Amino acid sequence: MSRLLRKINTYSLTTTTTKTRTMSNPSASLTLFRGWDEPGKYVWSPFTTKLEFRLRMSHLPYTRAIGATTSGPKGKVPYVALTIDSSTQHLADSSLIIQHLISTGMLQEVNANLSAKETAVDLAVRALLEDKLCFYHSYERWVKNYYVMRDYALWAIPYPLRVVIGLLAYRGNMKKLHDQGTGRFSDREILGFKREIWEGVAGMLEESRKGAKGGDADGCFWVLGGKEPTEADASLYGFVVSVLVCEAAGESKEVLGMFPVVEEWARRIHERYFADYEIWEA
Repeated sequence: MSRLLRKINTYSLTTTTTKTRTMSNPSASLTLFRGWDEPGKYVWSPFTTKLEFRLRMSHLPYTRAIGATTSGPKGKVPYVALTIDSSTQHLADSSLIIQHLISTGMLQEVNANLSAKETAVDLAVRALLEDKLCFYHSYERWVKNYYVMRDYALWAIPYPLRVVIGLLAYRGNMKKLHDQGTGRFSDREILGFKREIWEGVAGMLEESRKGAKGGDADGCFWVLGGKEPTEADASLYGFVVSVLVCEAAGESKEVLGMFPVVEEWARRIHERYFADYEIWEA
């Protein structure tokens, strides 16, 4: 296990088609702990992909590592180890990591030029995904597709201990979902909620594709319809990719398939920013 945790691989800036941006401090290094031993692949966590996309937006080099929820500062992935002048700081929570890296000048503040209204819309999109859709995904994966999710999430734990830990995780998720409210709805109601969210997202992307300001040479278009991506794009990309690659998200894949513009939007981003990763199956 310790050998696995030490296995790392580095994201090279040569995989992008845009100019690289160096760290404000040349002695700094960043390690991203993704939770899974899958180099060259997306992981199922939307927050990990969100953070990776955010780093690549700013062309910030980082090293990938496995890590584990038990090792993270807040007991979850992703988390990072930021080393500056031989001093290492561990940070957790994708949004807090992004905020910290912006404050140090290592990450571009992509929302800096948004109007007050655009800032509110960007925040609303992120909240819709991270504070609402996230729970519907948890229900689909941990309740409706428990065994698939268990074996993926607990891949590093051997049998029969995985069975015991899996049951504890299941009970914990059931309680969390019930207390939060999602667990009180029927399967049909939750499906309706997911369809409503993706329909709204698809509508925004359709408008952006038609009327994006300027447009990129590589064909990317963005949630708010501007020339450059914002924080909302990072969050949305994380959730879209999570659905497309997760083997415990069959229902959500079917819903997403109803709105081709969403997959098209994600595919263009993949081709520009993640050409070094395997793409999801069509």
